[in-house]
Formats: sequence, C-alpha cells, structure tokens
Amino acid sequence: MCLLVVCKPNSTPSRQDLHNGACSNPHGYGFAIVADGKIITERSMSAKKSIRRFLQLREQYPNGYAMWHARYATHGVKNEYNCHPFQVGDDTQTYLAHNGVLDTFIEKGDKRSDTRVFAEDTLPKLGGVSALNDENIYRMVTSWASGSKIAILSVNPDAEYQLYLINEKSGTWDDNGVWWSNSSYKRTTYDYTPSIRQSNSIVGYSDDDATYWEKQEAYYNMYATDPTIVDMCPMCDAMISLEESETTCEFCASCLSCFQLPMDCDCYDPSNKAHSRGFDFDKEWSLAKKYDSLLI
Repeated sequence: MCLLVVCKPNSTPSRQDLHNGACSNPHGYGFAIVADGKIITERSMSAKKSIRRFLQLREQYPNGYAMWHARYATHGVKNEYNCHPFQVGDDTQTYLAHNGVLDTFIEKGDKRSDTRVFAEDTLPKLGGVSALNDENIYRMVTSWASGSKIAILSVNPDAEYQLYLINEKSGTWDDNGVWWSNSSYKRTTYDYTPSIRQSNSIVGYSDDDATYWEKQEAYYNMYATDPTIVDMCPMCDAMISLEESETTCEFCASCLSCFQLPMDCDCYDPSNKAHSRGFDFDKEWSLAKKYDSLLI
C-alpha cells in the first residue's frame, strides 16, 4: 500500500495523521524537505524517530515543498536501504518517493525495491528530472505509472519545478495544503464481535471453522493490546496479523496492496510471467481490457 504525503509551502500534516499512516504502513519511513536551496532527507525504520525529525525540521524550514513516506513493502527487502525517498541517479539535488507498484525490471538477486530501481536506473536513463520538463515524456511516465503516485522534489537548476507530482488526481489535497496518496492515515475504530459472521468469501475456511474463529478472537485480543500489529482485511473484513499477512490476507488471500482477489491481482510478482506484460517506455499498453477497471 504505502502512504505518500506531500506538503505545499507553509503546510504541515498533524502528528496524529502521520502516526496513523505509520501504523498502517509499518515497513520503513523517510522524508525530504526543501530548505534554503537544498534538500534535507532522512530515512529510518523507526516511525517515532522519523515523525519527530520530520516535524522538527519542517518547523525550521516551512517555506518549501516537503514529503514524508511510510512504506508497506511489496518486494525488496525490508530495511532502511529500501525506505523512501531515493536520490535520482547521481543527482544529489533530486529525490523521489512513490506509492503503488511499478513494473520495473529487477534482476534476480537484486534486493532493491521497484521504486529504488526506478529512481536509480530508469529515470536517469530518460534524462533525470529535467526529462520531465518535456510534456511528452511526462505523459509517458504518467501512463506507465498508472495506478501509482510519484512525487519528485528537486532544487536542480535544470528542473522547471520544485515539485513534480505524477498522477496527482489519484490522491487528495486536504484543506491544509497537504496531499495524501490514499486514506490509510485515517484510522477506524472497530466495534468487533468475533461471533458475527463476516464474509462468505473466506478461502479455505468454512463459516463454522473453529480454527478461523479462534484466530479471530486471538487477533481481537492482540488488537486491544497493540493495534499496530493487527488490522482488518479490506476485502473479507477478517482481523489479520500483519506478521502472518504481509502481502495477502491469510483468510481470503486477497492482495493487501491492490485489494484484489488472486485471479484479479496485477501487482508485480517476479515469479509470475504474466507480470512481464504491460507498458514499456517504447511500447503501448498491452494488458487485456478486463484490467482497465483496475487502473485508477
């Protein structure tokens, strides 16, 4: 899933909203802030540290654009190395963060995330941030990244803009001048009773399966103790452990990135050759029409 947050000059998200976003996307954090002609950027596996540092520095440097990111890993190892934002190639004046899944080619054994590969390899090959000044290239990248959102901050003199926000319309600006890539920062309080039937879409579990209900009661108790390790599946409404359900729901098997059932999921999967299809920079979109409805 991930959460990408972009701030206009003199705007800052609330600590609580950032905390909520971190709870929903627990695999690493980072930010970039335009400050006096340069970019300050930090990454961390600690949500508390990242939020504290971001708000401290944002208070000192409120006059430029800024972005904060919370990661929900789809591929690539879970460590600070793969936390956003990433420097674009050798350009120390440009940083990039992303929400979604990019169809980038990743060599076997490469432990980088799809976003890191795009920032370090793909965009530099196109010409770096200055390439986005070309309307045709900007549209091409927008089409290729359909369903994803990409924010690029730059103080490079070759960049026409300080902020490039690709697929901006797929997110939402709030009244305070803060853009949110999705609503995962809005935490919901559940009035949950394990004895109520939740869904008939549960894969591998019958409605009266004792194991299922035992797990639901256990997860409910875990949620009451620590809500950051348990959440609710958006497809079947089952309580799930974020350890047991890293990428897919352990009960209905739906993807926790695109919220689709297995046959409809089109997230990148190196083991699935079907995902080698898609938009390339020198080709047209080739996915079957039945997937069109999944593209935001």
